[in-house]
Amino acid sequence: MKKNGVIVGCGWLGQPLGVELAKLGFTVFGGTRNVEKITILSQKGINGFLIDFSEQEISLDLSSEQIKNTSLVIFSIPPSGFTDYGETLLTIAKLFPPEAHLVFSSSTGVYKEVNEIVDESSALDENHSVAKAEILLLNNYKERLTILRLAGLIGENRHPVKYFLNKQDIPNGLAPINLIQLTDVIQAFLIVIQYKKINSIYNICSPQHPTRMDYYGEVSQLKFGVKLSFIPEGSGKTVDGSKIVNQTSFRYNTSIFEV
Repeated sequence: MKKNGVIVGCGWLGQPLGVELAKLGFTVFGGTRNVEKITILSQKGINGFLIDFSEQEISLDLSSEQIKNTSLVIFSIPPSGFTDYGETLLTIAKLFPPEAHLVFSSSTGVYKEVNEIVDESSALDENHSVAKAEILLLNNYKERLTILRLAGLIGENRHPVKYFLNKQDIPNGLAPINLIQLTDVIQAFLIVIQYKKINSIYNICSPQHPTRMDYYGEVSQLKFGVKLSFIPEGSGKTVDGSKIVNQTSFRYNTSIFEV
């Protein structure tokens, strides 16, 4: 009997991830707040369902049988728009069977702003809404939770260089960048799901860390034919994403310069 995999927040990341989960044998359900996306999800082989956060209540348009047969729940909804992001995720988690594997799509933005290399043991900014959500989930579901801290996402129709195209004398030109290609992100999810790497936290960040001026300067010309100017100053954290490589068969396969 197939097990259900539920993606709470089936958007830019969730949709291609759902397609790949179906190939692993999951019956995939993708949650969205937009009724118009249900048809789009269906066309991709994903069973779309509505998530309702209205009036401080959370409801999922899934049957009790569908919930009962769920073995995997992926949280892929951004923190914006929630009064208490962590409590929202916790409330949703409680709806599913106690043995379901929970995977939280977190962010490397949870780390404190330091001028050094950070790994999974580094200090968090505990005022960050995503860090607060991590702590809450760990306090309640540590033994069946996987946290993937994603660096800045790049891929189809999405690239942070777009924010710089109409700017000049961009500050912090010497700060290192921390990015990851969508294709690598999906592979990381699939590996931790297949091998049930529960009670684990992994940074998912490319080992390539050029400066902002070197990277965005090159990509802006390659992708848009625009020459940018940066102020050669600044520093910042470098996210170490090697733990998942050392502990699993995962490898970073796509260069961040592939645009």
